[in-house]
Amino acid sequence: MNRILLFLLFSLPFFLRAQFAPCVGFPGTTAIESDSSVFKAWASGCKSSLGWLDIANKNLGKPTIGDSLSPIGKAGFNGVLSLGDGGEAVLTFDYPISNGEGPDFAVFENSFNNTFLELAFVEVSSDGIHFVRFPATSLSDTSVQLDNNASMDATKLNNLAGKYKANYGTPFDLEELKDSIGLNLKAITHVKIMDVVGSVNPVYGTRDAHHHLINDPYPTPYPSAGFDLDAVGVIHSEALGLGEATIHFSIYPNPSTGIFTINAPGENRVEVYSVKGENVVQQIFLNTLKVDLTAFPKGMYFVVVNGVARKVIVE
Repeated sequence: MNRILLFLLFSLPFFLRAQFAPCVGFPGTTAIESDSSVFKAWASGCKSSLGWLDIANKNLGKPTIGDSLSPIGKAGFNGVLSLGDGGEAVLTFDYPISNGEGPDFAVFENSFNNTFLELAFVEVSSDGIHFVRFPATSLSDTSVQLDNNASMDATKLNNLAGKYKANYGTPFDLEELKDSIGLNLKAITHVKIMDVVGSVNPVYGTRDAHHHLINDPYPTPYPSAGFDLDAVGVIHSEALGLGEATIHFSIYPNPSTGIFTINAPGENRVEVYSVKGENVVQQIFLNTLKVDLTAFPKGMYFVVVNGVARKVIVE
């Protein structure tokens, strides 16, 4: 029996059964709305390396929508960061993400409907150096290049951020990576989002875990090219009681240039101390407070909200 026939015989059962969760609004969807109570925290820091408006024509430059503050905080609030073809962003958190029951975090993109989907790989790390990628699958047809009129089927996509429309997160379960070497599933400190170049031209296109080309809208040579990262929401963290609503406040960005925002529900008392113990801020605020430390030396500070302290870095 020739090799091609053998390949088809062994591969066909996988393709027949590998139908994944459907889009928002259909039974069996795994999409999580941004207002869901399962989210206990959001990314508080972001560093990015942008890709191109069109990887096949780098003379067009890079996207200009968003900045490092855009993916910080809750989905739908701070705009988006457009990564461009092959661009990436690394998100950090006040507390590490941990492996709990079911999905542990979700990634939000800003697609305006269920069928025009810009996709990205997701990787995680416990040290910010060694990353492990979730095994992604794309069973979308690659015989015709998807463009700005793309009509995509979410049931053919798995472990790819951007599977769901705006305000609905694509969930990721750390349990899938339990056999990964060098990864502490109790302390995921970094989440990397990497834009998929959805070209069906193998010279430029990217492939899933099964070496299939991934077909998504291409090219998109606009200021918002590539994956539009909105937010990353945390569902499980041991520091937060594995899903219990015990988080007191969030700070973003951290590190910062000296200006950062504190979010905490209700009325709160904040004090900020230098490493020398100097009290540089003391204030009562309601829900949100912008703190400006640009007049003070760079370095580490301690932000104390209602008696709970966190470190912040001013660069």
